[in-house]
Amino acid sequence: MKDLSNPDLEREKYWNEKYVRYWKARVAETNKNLSETSTLVAGDTKTSDDAIYKDAIALLEIKKSDTVLELGCGFGRSLSFLCRLASHVFAVDISKEMIDAAKEICHESNIDFFVAPSERLPFAKDTLDIVICFAVFDATYQLETLMEINRVCREGARILITGKNDNYCDDDNAALAAEIGARKKNHPNYFTDVNLLLKNMKKFGFEIEDQKFFLRRGDFSKQEYTNKLPAFFYEYQFVLKKSDVCKLSVPIVISHHCSKTYFQTK
Repeated sequence: MKDLSNPDLEREKYWNEKYVRYWKARVAETNKNLSETSTLVAGDTKTSDDAIYKDAIALLEIKKSDTVLELGCGFGRSLSFLCRLASHVFAVDISKEMIDAAKEICHESNIDFFVAPSERLPFAKDTLDIVICFAVFDATYQLETLMEINRVCREGARILITGKNDNYCDDDNAALAAEIGARKKNHPNYFTDVNLLLKNMKKFGFEIEDQKFFLRRGDFSKQEYTNKLPAFFYEYQFVLKKSDVCKLSVPIVISHHCSKTYFQTK
């Protein structure tokens, strides 16, 4: 039975129950690079492999003096790599099972692990140089997460964020099937109103340094994208720079549990 009075507990339970093993298998499958489609989830595309992950991280130009936060670190696939790049790494995940799995594969001395939601991070304000939120943002409460990222980052800090747009092509059957399938599994999935986010990016206290838009499900894993904002697209990747404190005067709704495309096809 769901505990509707404690949504954080429900999210934590979802990620703790069997997801570590599932996600490890998805990543291992895509790193083998045998085909473009998944054998673990029939008809689905593969997730992003480690090379794509590292290429995205490279856009942040991490310096040896930087303090890095990986938000939603999962089982720690990139943590050892980050420890070699940075002065110190903080690994955060809402799931204790994920953190325990990450500790098993990352034993570097310049890392600390925390079990915490992305909306309430255990760091003082203005302390971090880099934040990585890769394949995680769509599972968070996005307004609160962006405001919290701004709070913990120093001015000039760089942030990597990927997510799903709330208005993708209505003939992207793979995307629609994935959305419906995730909802059936009670996956905590949120679609970003990217147009609204972009209009308010300065109010959030960020500037965009790099942007990529992936038109259809599967394009991210193939790195097929456009840098110009399309009318319809499925995924996005931003590199942001903190330029100011967050100055949103009133909360805005930048994400939804269902996409506009889902409702339009009903």
